[in-house]
Amino acid sequence: MTQTSLTFLQIGLGSMGKRRVRNLLSLGEKNIIGFDFSADRRKEAEETYGIRTVDSLGKLKESEYDVVIISTPPEVHGDYLRFAVSTKKHFFVEVATSDDGYAEVRANKDATVKAPSCTYRFGPAVQMMKKCVAEGKIGKVLAFQYHMGQYLPDWHPWEDYRTVYFAKKESSACREMFAFELVWLNYLFGSTVKEVAGSIGKLSSLEMDADDTLTSVITYENNVRGTLLIDVISRKPFRTLRMLGSEGVLEWERFNQEVRVYNALSKQTEVIPIPKGNPERVYVNGKEMYLDGEEMYVEEMKTFLDAVKGLAPYPYSFEEDHINLKALQTLITKRI
Repeated sequence: MTQTSLTFLQIGLGSMGKRRVRNLLSLGEKNIIGFDFSADRRKEAEETYGIRTVDSLGKLKESEYDVVIISTPPEVHGDYLRFAVSTKKHFFVEVATSDDGYAEVRANKDATVKAPSCTYRFGPAVQMMKKCVAEGKIGKVLAFQYHMGQYLPDWHPWEDYRTVYFAKKESSACREMFAFELVWLNYLFGSTVKEVAGSIGKLSSLEMDADDTLTSVITYENNVRGTLLIDVISRKPFRTLRMLGSEGVLEWERFNQEVRVYNALSKQTEVIPIPKGNPERVYVNGKEMYLDGEEMYVEEMKTFLDAVKGLAPYPYSFEEDHINLKALQTLITKRI
């Protein structure tokens, strides 16, 4: 596709929807229409980003937009996937917690770009670790241990966690983050999940129906094996990976902003700093705080736009994403 001027329909104007608007603006795309049921969100988007908004998709003609970006709570992704497929538009969707709508996506064989999110593949730490693996710094990857933990009320401190989608059982933070983390772990190991065992359940007294802890043991198609723990009860945040290789060990703790590579031959540990990037600044109750660095989100959106414009294929498919969701479903059936 060689079209140079595109109009984007941004479905959802919550925190991720606003981020995608910022991504598009930073890439020089100014033709954006925002849709959200919330009048407050529409007003904020209009005033902050200068975009047009609507409160109903029925108010738009299909000819008014070329690309759809879906940034809604996961439990309604299916409705908007079917909408995007039916309108024959290129589309991008945030991380899913169920495969609702995937059958329609897979059945559709037209030439439109269909892009599930793979944000963290573009993160500087993941890129650095991928480079270390490709260069054989730890030899053949054999096994891993990964823990992603955070206290849910601290996740979106600007809103009451009990009212947000990630506190609901069907779209819980544990389900979402399991799928989110698998996307970049697959990329790092160069494989997809073959088998998974474990369980998901609620251990804390958090005021919600959602599960708060997911434990799993994973075997990849290339026989890499490891454990993956996702929780939203840890009062200290973690994003910690240990990879065991035939010639060394790679360790990463996201909040230390470094990758450590131990070489078994030299008995030395190489410390590789990870740039922090430029996080988005927000204010919560008058207190300044920062979100994740914007660069990986911008790079992800640029990659999607390159695919839409026919410059390069999008690097992550609904087929691979569906494998991750089937692994999640296996765990959901084994509750604690």
